[in-house]
Amino acid sequence: MNEPETVDAPRCRSRPVGWWLTGGIFLLYCLYLPFSGYSEMVYDALGYWNLTERFFRGGRFHLLAYDNALRGYLLPLLNLPAKAAVHFTGAAPLTLTRLMGAAYAAALFGWAGPGLWLRLFPQHRLGWLPRLAFAGLGFLFWRDYFNFVLSDFPALLALVLSLWLVLGRQGWTLAVLAGACLTAASNIRPVYLLAAPVVLVLGLLTASNHRHRLVNVLGLLLGFALIAGPQLLLNLRHHHVATPLVLSRDARLPTANLYLAQLGWGVVIQKYETSLDPSFPAPRMLYTDAAGQALLRRLNIHHFTGYGPYLATVLREPLAFAGLYGRHLFNGLDVQYPSLFVVQVAARSSGLAGLHYSVWFGALLVAGCGIRRGAFSGRVLLTGVALLLPCLAALPLATECRFLLPLQLLLYAIACFGGAQWRPSWPAVSWPKIALAAAAYVVFLLLCFRLSAQTQAQLTADVRVLAPLGSAEAPR
Repeated sequence: MNEPETVDAPRCRSRPVGWWLTGGIFLLYCLYLPFSGYSEMVYDALGYWNLTERFFRGGRFHLLAYDNALRGYLLPLLNLPAKAAVHFTGAAPLTLTRLMGAAYAAALFGWAGPGLWLRLFPQHRLGWLPRLAFAGLGFLFWRDYFNFVLSDFPALLALVLSLWLVLGRQGWTLAVLAGACLTAASNIRPVYLLAAPVVLVLGLLTASNHRHRLVNVLGLLLGFALIAGPQLLLNLRHHHVATPLVLSRDARLPTANLYLAQLGWGVVIQKYETSLDPSFPAPRMLYTDAAGQALLRRLNIHHFTGYGPYLATVLREPLAFAGLYGRHLFNGLDVQYPSLFVVQVAARSSGLAGLHYSVWFGALLVAGCGIRRGAFSGRVLLTGVALLLPCLAALPLATECRFLLPLQLLLYAIACFGGAQWRPSWPAVSWPKIALAAAAYVVFLLLCFRLSAQTQAQLTADVRVLAPLGSAEAPR
């Protein structure tokens, strides 16, 4: 009789803290973003903002008028109210996009992220300190992203909400919402579709009986149909393709397929960023991969015509690609700037980099403590898989730090939330173990700084590094 009370009590006590902190995060970003140094939208941000215009023909809104084959319809549709407000009030676009960004930041770091953790570990109590630490890491390393209507954080928020819903109470409405959120994430960022099978399995495992399993499966499918249905109609009408998925086609690319083009770029570029710094010679910041370039020259490969040839190359050179993917993993986690658009290329902070590496190390230690205590149940592991599969698919690409957002936030959550619950009792820890952990920490930091310095030394703006692929188009 008392067990439900002991499980629910921490969650109830945490709820007021979460709501106050969510409001505080929203206010913090509203106060910060206008002074973050950006005066206009550029490149991808401007492209996403202007996609809303694809819904209009002859001055009238038509949902089925949207004809972009590269991006899904949902994010431009979500941006439409802000676009309309700018049109009718004359407000600066960044004013509206910053309000939206502040809302996304507050929802993810203040509510959804901690909420998903409490779904997985309902016995935990998240007080002010771990929640502030989690939100603080998000602000330190990602704050300027929220100036713009980019796809990364809305997609991740939708995936987190889907997992939160499917792990919660059972019912038709919640199952449909979970399916809709999952499909929304994949429509905004197609790589998130990889999480769908895992969410479906979670829906089956969390159900208490056969009826609830059926409700969860049918509800997820109905939610999928509600969001994917319009995309199917758009693909049929404009591109004559019968699929409810985003086509991800770009006519400017040699392969017309964005992911396939990214696979090629990922062999010769180990990291990519975008510069707004007038002292840097070009917008594209290309961190070249000498080993990847040498590999293409040795194999006489000019471009990948399909996934089959790429996979054949990976199987032919497994050690070379293992090293390449390892470099991509590190560089994708190594956040050097808090924005997609770098205002000052030279403005890297060794202190912040060291803090980030320390968070990784702390997360690994805490995860080890959690494993020893048997804290990771099957549904916890499946939730982790759902978050990490999109990151795994991003590893072969020309890496940007935002591609590994789910992994980044998972590390923050383990370090902040898990650290508050699974930290060892220091009087019970022997001094040899403390000394070993300290030595490992120092070695880990030195290794991270060395790898980061090696990557930064490969920075160039010269797109001729893509010459082996027969393309002058780089990701942007």
